[in-house]
Amino acid sequence: MKKFGIVIAIVTILVIWGVSKYNGLVKIDEDVKKGWSFVQTQYQRRADLYKSQVDVVKGAAKNEKDILIGVTRARAGIDDAKKGIDNAKTPAELDKYMAQAEQAALNLNIQIEAYPTITSTAAFIKFQDEISGTENRISTARDDYNVVVTKYNKQVRTIPTNLFASLFGFDVKEQFEAKEGSEDVPDDTSKLSE
Repeated sequence: MKKFGIVIAIVTILVIWGVSKYNGLVKIDEDVKKGWSFVQTQYQRRADLYKSQVDVVKGAAKNEKDILIGVTRARAGIDDAKKGIDNAKTPAELDKYMAQAEQAALNLNIQIEAYPTITSTAAFIKFQDEISGTENRISTARDDYNVVVTKYNKQVRTIPTNLFASLFGFDVKEQFEAKEGSEDVPDDTSKLSE
């Protein structure tokens, strides 16, 4: 009877130990999944920013084209008025060409005020800041993911936890690694976009 009690105690201790190890593996596996989800979120943020910037650039290009046409017309109107002023023979003609010049100048001012360079440049600078921040977030998320995966892999590969890990399907997880050749400095800027 005493031997039976010892066996029960040993089995109970092994079961408690096994459950503890299993639960530890489940917890760290969930940490890995959470880290992976955060990495994916940051990649999605980057993709959304790029899509948004394409829309901003399309809109700015259309506005800039329209404004360039308007500025060109206003400038041509001022040039025509200037020629008229130079050739005016009467005060009425001079007033007429002066009014034409004022109207062209007003149109030019309207075009300059509406010129989106400041807006599109500011939007582009904001985009660059957002991308820079997103790239930093991605880098941090990847680093955090690698830290939790390293911790997980250590548990999955060390004895005796590796026995439980293999028994319950906890496999080694892949980490983020630098791309091949990323340690080399590019020879020219054309390689930066690759």
